[in-house]
Amino acid sequence: MCRQSASVCLIKSPSRQHRALPRLSQRLVTLADPRHRRGRRHSFVSVLLIACSAVLAGARWFTAIGQWAKAAPQTTLARLGARVATVFSVRIAPSAATVLMGCGLSSERQVV
Repeated sequence: MCRQSASVCLIKSPSRQHRALPRLSQRLVTLADPRHRRGRRHSFVSVLLIACSAVLAGARWFTAIGQWAKAAPQTTLARLGARVATVFSVRIAPSAATVLMGCGLSSERQVV
């Protein structure tokens, strides 16, 4: 627990034990992809990272996750690993249905 002001705690570099933890993307790579092999356009890790980011931004439903992904800037989609679809390096976000299949759910439910 930091006993200094909140801004000082946020600026401090992470401790040695926190630096040793693997990144979220490295942990998600170990998960099995529940989707069928045929027709995959987006990597499983990028779908999960986009879904996590949307939920952290306040999305509570799969349709809201899809809307967040569609409205996300290109730089954000690039950092989250969204696929490149055109010659002009335009990133394409997964749809709400893709996120739904990526999470392995058969019906729309509330996230959280």
